[in-house]
Amino acid sequence: MNRELYGLLIAFVTLGVIFLPLKLFIFAVSLLSLFMAKELLDSLKIENLWFASFLSPALFYADTVVGILYISLIALSYGYIRWNLNEFLKAIFVLLYTGFFPSYLIDLKEKDTYILLIFFLTIWANDVFAYYIGKNFGKRPLFPKLSPRKTLEGFIGGLVIAVVLFLLISPLDISKAFPISVITVITGVIGDYFKSFIKRQTGIKDFSGILGPHGGFVDRFDAVIFAAPIFYRLIAEYVEL
Repeated sequence: MNRELYGLLIAFVTLGVIFLPLKLFIFAVSLLSLFMAKELLDSLKIENLWFASFLSPALFYADTVVGILYISLIALSYGYIRWNLNEFLKAIFVLLYTGFFPSYLIDLKEKDTYILLIFFLTIWANDVFAYYIGKNFGKRPLFPKLSPRKTLEGFIGGLVIAVVLFLLISPLDISKAFPISVITVITGVIGDYFKSFIKRQTGIKDFSGILGPHGGFVDRFDAVIFAAPIFYRLIAEYVEL
C-alpha cells in the first residue's frame, strides 16, 4: 500500500474517532497515548513504563495538577527502583508528552466536535501540502540538521494553504480566524521538529512501522498533539462560539 492510501486510511479512521461520544473519544485518546508512549520508550531504550501512559490524558483532562502529580509519582517510582536520574527524567518527559498534550484533544472535543474537526483538517492540510510542495518545488532546507528534506518553500506553501482552509471552514470572523490559524499551524510545525530532534538524537528513521510509509503514531500525530493546547487556549480564551 502506498503513502497516499495509508494516509487516506489513517484520515478515515481518525475522522470516525472524532465523531465518537465523549467517553469513547477519551478511551481512543488514551489508546493513542499508550501507543505513542511505547514508541518513545522503545526509542529511548526504557522498559516497563508504557502502560502508565494510558491514564495520563484523562487525568490531565480532569485536572492538570492531578496529572502532574500522577506522572511525577510514576517517574519517581521508576527512577527510584533503577536509581538512575537519566531514566527518571526520560520517564517524566514521555509521560508528560503523551499525557498533557493529548489531553487537550479531549478538551476540544468537549467544547465542540466541529471545532475539533476543523483543527485536525487544518493541521493535516499543512502537513500534506508542505510535503508535496516541498517535494516538488523545495530548494532551501529550513532546518537541515533536524529534517533535511523539509524546505522553506514547503513550509510557506503548507502554511498558506492551511490558513486559507481554516478561514474558509471556520465559523469565526477573519480578524480572529487568521491569527489563530497562523499560530496553530506554526505550533504544529514546531511539534514536528520537536519529534525530529528526538529521532536524530536516537538515530532512528521512524518511531515504528505500524502506519506503513507514515511511520508510527508519534510520527503521524506529533503536530496534532503539540498544537492542541495552544489552539484550545486561543479558542477558549479569545473566541466565543
